[in-house]
Amino acid sequence: MVSKTSLTESVRRHRIEEVREGLAARPDLLGHRDERGRNWLHLACATPGTGIAMAELLLGLGLGIDDAAFTEGEWRATPLWFAVAHGANRPLAEHLLEAGSDPNHCLFAAAWNEDRATIRLLLAHGADIEEGAGRGETPLLGAVGWSRFGPAEELLIGGANPDARDGKGRTALHLMLKKGSAAEHFAMFVRAGARGDIADEEGRTAAAILGRKRDPAWWEIAEALATG
Repeated sequence: MVSKTSLTESVRRHRIEEVREGLAARPDLLGHRDERGRNWLHLACATPGTGIAMAELLLGLGLGIDDAAFTEGEWRATPLWFAVAHGANRPLAEHLLEAGSDPNHCLFAAAWNEDRATIRLLLAHGADIEEGAGRGETPLLGAVGWSRFGPAEELLIGGANPDARDGKGRTALHLMLKKGSAAEHFAMFVRAGARGDIADEEGRTAAAILGRKRDPAWWEIAEALATG
């Protein structure tokens, strides 16, 4: 007998014919959502290794390509987000994008997963590289805050604002100083044209903090930072 439990198992095990036959036998289950708000497409995209055919089946049955399982403000947990964040499934993500999926809401997840290729994919399809700037959170600030410096570099290459500020007025340079990040990561921001004269809400600038360090190498970084 087809049930929510059996269909969940079939989706997670990539048994596409069981899913097709199960939903044909129980069309009333097509609109089912679990306790987290996920429908069958969300679940499929969140499961590593899900093939494009499974997604196409569920889309063809009417599940929305941009339907959200849940939201937080303007952010939406879309099928694409599940494919990026949990499935780590770049081929499926690319297919969803080519099928018209909204490319937004996913850059933070790609940065957390240290998936530079997916960052490039999302940006190539028009993802907002400054998503969250209005609330003091951008993918670049997130990457730096998590010490994901590979993704941070990819975002800078993609055109991210190196001077984006968080809710306390801090730039990525301020965050790296607080974390004690290595000089090589500061050099990456120097190359991106980051300013060292932006004050946080307490009036501190990255250049001034760097200038007080004992190692002259930090002074050189401070001098190389741009000014407004």
